[in-house]
Amino acid sequence: MSQKKQKITRIEQPKTQSRAERLHYLAQLRGEIEEEKPQLNKKKFLIISLIVLALLAGILVYANFLLSAIEDANLDGRVSSRTLLLMLGKDSDVVMSGAGELNADDLTKVNNWSSLFLVARVAAIAGLVIYGFYAVITLLQPKRRKPNRSFWGDLGIYTMLFIIAVAMAFPVVFSIAASLKPLDELFRFPPKIFPDHPTLDNFSDLIVTMGQSWVPFSRYLINTVLITFIGTFGHVIIASMAAFVLAKYNFPGGKTFFGIVVTALMFSGYVTGIPNYVIMSKLGMIDTYWAIILPAFAAPIGLFLMKQNMESLPDALIEAAHLDGAGEMRIFWTIVMPNVKPAWLTITIFSVQNLWNTNAATVIYSESKKTLVYALQQIQAGGIARAGQAAAVTVVVMLVPIIIFICAQGQILETMASSGLKD
Repeated sequence: MSQKKQKITRIEQPKTQSRAERLHYLAQLRGEIEEEKPQLNKKKFLIISLIVLALLAGILVYANFLLSAIEDANLDGRVSSRTLLLMLGKDSDVVMSGAGELNADDLTKVNNWSSLFLVARVAAIAGLVIYGFYAVITLLQPKRRKPNRSFWGDLGIYTMLFIIAVAMAFPVVFSIAASLKPLDELFRFPPKIFPDHPTLDNFSDLIVTMGQSWVPFSRYLINTVLITFIGTFGHVIIASMAAFVLAKYNFPGGKTFFGIVVTALMFSGYVTGIPNYVIMSKLGMIDTYWAIILPAFAAPIGLFLMKQNMESLPDALIEAAHLDGAGEMRIFWTIVMPNVKPAWLTITIFSVQNLWNTNAATVIYSESKKTLVYALQQIQAGGIARAGQAAAVTVVVMLVPIIIFICAQGQILETMASSGLKD
């Protein structure tokens, strides 16, 4: 039976006789280390990639601009683009005026140019996607001694991740694009993702509408910021203290209490809304900020995440602090909390998202104590005339949680990866 021929790699013996180089040479002979390939200069490759992508993006924008001008010319019989007038060979006076009438021959030329620009747009989009994939894969490819995937394996994985990322980012992109559309484009069918004539009128109209309210816009904003800050701070402190006791100390009923916390994770806010209202009513806190803040203190997700992360801390670290004479509060603030920073940053993000997006309409009745989201939702209910403002409201409401999440996404990933690990 014929055996498959293996590729013979020539390994040169180092001329110097240092111990490290001799060991490296012997490891290469045994096949433990593959022959080193020249390293890619990622800085130069990044600069070249940005230049190529910028050129392709410029071609795409230019083609879209001329296609839009050609579409307007076919509708009105006039050309308002100086570039298109130059392509049609018009006189300099007509080009300088920026407007010219079209005859039958001009319309034929315009349609021919339209086909060319359409091909250029398709080619630019294809180039952006393909070269973008290649650049991202090349820049993010980790250094490995023995790669267990080929380039095509990496391409397949990154392609799948790109598709998932596009599906998840599409609602955000569509919302932002809708907020920049004039009113006539919002009701166009079939709808377009990006506006043909972007404008900021929706945001300016939203500011005018909020300014006409008898409660100032700043009051709604202050209410929301106050509720979010106090609720988040209290939730982090209470959840961290309770998690520290549950994770590092054994006491009767501790496991039962944590089981109740895990069970509480199954109930959403809609299920606990009525019990929360009854409890706040008995405490006399309806129509106050505390009707939102106190339930936020007791959110079970924070206690669960903090407890799981604190269990990964070595017990020897805490015992050593005890031997050095440190008290419980000092151990908590100077040892435990800095080591579980990703965990409490994660629950901070979750709490901010929850409190920022609440309208509190069921527990707060005074208009001067309403939240920003409630006021913006009233604008959204204004009907067709306020459709543009409603699109702007959507962007305003989701902007703060998205920015916070993007700034601290690494901490969330670290928390989810390390939850439940023990020494």
